[in-house]
Amino acid sequence: MDWRSGRLPLAGLRVVDWCVYWAGPYLGMMLHDLGAEVIKVESPSSWDPVRTVIDVNRYAGEGARPLTPRERSNVNQHFNEWNRGKLSFAVELLEPRGRELFLQLVAKSHIVIENHRPGAKEKLRIGYEECAAVRPDLIYLSLSGFGQTLPERDAMALGAPVELASGLFSLNGYLGDETPAKTGFSYGDPVGALAALSALLLAVRGWRRTGAGRYLDIAMRDTLSFGAGAAFADWSMNGIERPRRGNRHAVYAPQGVYRAHGDDEWVAISVRDDRDWQALGRALGEPDWHRDAELASAAGRRRRHDEIDARLEAWTSQRGARDIEALLQEAGVPAAAVLDFRQLWHDPQLNARGAFQEVEHPAFGAEVRATSQWARGHLPQPIDAPAPCFGQHNRRVLSEVLGLGPDEIAALEREGIVADEIRAGAD
Repeated sequence: MDWRSGRLPLAGLRVVDWCVYWAGPYLGMMLHDLGAEVIKVESPSSWDPVRTVIDVNRYAGEGARPLTPRERSNVNQHFNEWNRGKLSFAVELLEPRGRELFLQLVAKSHIVIENHRPGAKEKLRIGYEECAAVRPDLIYLSLSGFGQTLPERDAMALGAPVELASGLFSLNGYLGDETPAKTGFSYGDPVGALAALSALLLAVRGWRRTGAGRYLDIAMRDTLSFGAGAAFADWSMNGIERPRRGNRHAVYAPQGVYRAHGDDEWVAISVRDDRDWQALGRALGEPDWHRDAELASAAGRRRRHDEIDARLEAWTSQRGARDIEALLQEAGVPAAAVLDFRQLWHDPQLNARGAFQEVEHPAFGAEVRATSQWARGHLPQPIDAPAPCFGQHNRRVLSEVLGLGPDEIAALEREGIVADEIRAGAD
């Protein structure tokens, strides 16, 4: 794959992205990065809800004027991160003429992706059957929390419930604590999007070979449950229930996240075997406790992990996390500073690989965005466009893709079938 020569794998394909929140939009962004033209479809009465989740610290502070509906729909940073490079087509799907325009767009596209609650597409009559009727070789993908089959098809599918149902939640938690802990912010969304991308790429490969379209039903719960495979096998075959270990490991010792010098500075260290343990001792200057004969074995280190942690943190707490990282890695011990969002922007490795780019958004102004995952290195693939404002490309889609004339487009705008603002009060 080489973006400089224009040979991106999905170049020439058009995607209708009828998605909301994180998983579906993230999938659409990756399809764009792989070369497809991605048209994000929303309705003036039912838009991607992330658009209007406003950062109160930035936009609703004391003395700040209220944002207009147009402003509110274009400044959310999560939305702008996951929808960059797309075209925005805002058409009222509740209206017969809007549905007709949607199906006309589908007829001129190759892929449809959607991650609405199961039943929404059937209610609007824009499901796979209706879309395949106008484009028989269409690839149509539904990405939902629990899939399109009963009995749990209609269960609430936000990130936390999906993670709870996957089994991963039960495995995660502090050492010795009976209370399970969530892994993070909607972990199922990006994992589900990556699984959906894999399925789509296989479907595109088949379409190019046979000309046949297909329907793909991807469930975030399914994809997350695969992550519990080893623990599930241990329980089903051996009757062993894995304990919650926090940052520790069943074999490696010591392993953990240790306080470094500075405000909220931490470093992760993992000793895999006796060789790592010896290297750690040399890096620390061979302290007395490190020469303890019992600690020369992994079993001894596991038995006295608490003691090692206390002594190791007494050493790490006097040094900067980045300094520890460099020292231990040079010695051959796996170690890494724990970085926050502020440090990522100045990270030398990420910047050397072109991981970030500043772009100009018409409503927000200068933004820093992550570049494509698929073309990193000496000359990374640049971001070609920021996230679209609501309905920004209505006229372009209607004229260039659907072939409508100026009078027809003007009539659709007057009738509210297409719009470049959300309907005030609709949320």
